[in-house]
Amino acid sequence: MQPDGKTRVLGYTREVGKGGVTYFALGHCHNPAIRASRPVDPTDTTPLTFRGSWETDAFITLLRNAIAWGVGD
Repeated sequence: MQPDGKTRVLGYTREVGKGGVTYFALGHCHNPAIRASRPVDPTDTTPLTFRGSWETDAFITLLRNAIAWGVGD
């Protein structure tokens, strides 16, 4: 639960017909080219290249599991 008392869905799996969909939103990434289009914020401490959860072992495990589930392994 978040400080505002609400929860956020970070992922789900849903059957659709004879298949299904898996969705998870575990972050985003950006690089200097993407950041160039934004106004400069002198208080921004985010690294120029940021991949957040994308570079964690947990994310890789979730991704592999989702792919395996999707192809029926």
